[in-house]
Amino acid sequence: MLKCDLHDYIEIVCLYHYPLKLTLSSGAVFTGTALITRYNDQRQECLVIQQHQAEQLVLLEDIALLEVTVQNPHLQQVRFK
Repeated sequence: MLKCDLHDYIEIVCLYHYPLKLTLSSGAVFTGTALITRYNDQRQECLVIQQHQAEQLVLLEDIALLEVTVQNPHLQQVRFK
């Protein structure tokens, strides 16, 4: 389960549709534009990002580092783990 303060960062990136670089605990890296949060078929909360013309679901609990790739007044980088 994600801490409330970290959930706030997810809400901010979705609200402003920021372009992101996500590094997962496994070391995998995803880039895309934040859209919304959604539950997958296993009822796990995910961040939906737009990659090219497709949507990608990323488990919130797997995110180790979130980086916003444009300058903004809200956040640049948040370490989740």
